[in-house]
Amino acid sequence: MSDRQDPPRLPLPFYDRPWRGEERLVARALWDWHRTLWSAGRAPGRRQIDWERVAAEVQEGRPVEGLPSAVYRAAREACRTAHLPQDLLAEQVRALDHLKPPVRFDDVAGLRAFVETFTGAHARLLARLAGATGRWQEPLIHDLAFGFFLVGRLAALPDDLRRDALFIPLRELERRQVTLADLRDAPPTPAVQRLLWQYAIRAREALAAGRPLIDELDRRFQREGRRCWIGALEVLDVIERHRFDVWNHPPSLSRIRRWRIRWQARFGRTVFGR
Repeated sequence: MSDRQDPPRLPLPFYDRPWRGEERLVARALWDWHRTLWSAGRAPGRRQIDWERVAAEVQEGRPVEGLPSAVYRAAREACRTAHLPQDLLAEQVRALDHLKPPVRFDDVAGLRAFVETFTGAHARLLARLAGATGRWQEPLIHDLAFGFFLVGRLAALPDDLRRDALFIPLRELERRQVTLADLRDAPPTPAVQRLLWQYAIRAREALAAGRPLIDELDRRFQREGRRCWIGALEVLDVIERHRFDVWNHPPSLSRIRRWRIRWQARFGRTVFGR
């Protein structure tokens, strides 16, 4: 087993850019809420919290325990200011029971349901802020959210395993005859590489399915959407180049890759030098 390393820090889509003025404050408040929930759901000291009860309190706009009041107030105010549905704040809280270790999902459908409730609700808030308010756009939003989530969890797989959290469906492990012990070892065996390759394929498929949403956004949001989308594919490319050894090679984007992402986002081309 390789020495412990912090999980890679990947960019947060639509955190600072391309918002203007008050929009930026709203986006940051929504992101702070989402990240706070992610940390709270995984914190060892909060395993006894009844997140369903907390979600009901958030739904009703009442004070809550177990979450920073300043972050909660800012998220509520952000929704009020931008006319966003506050129930999507509560929906994210309801998903936190699934983050209590051991985190396991039997199949892709179960994993996808969790992501749609947690990451998808957050993505819908950001999408509405960017003008994507149509119901027909929600499946595309969920596809993008699922794709981004899978990329993030693949990049942070060693850290997740240390937390007894597995975001790879158990049936996929059974199909590939891979055990948890196999996953915890580095470098990855050929069987683990095949498992993670399939995981990366699923991430690419989700990102491709959600890609049309970006073209439906206002022009200033399109470029940022392309930057995030291409960036996720570049992260997958880095992981694949290292044969899925995220234990010894935590994925990071070089200066050249970051420049290429900006260039491709601006001119609308996606070219990977392989």
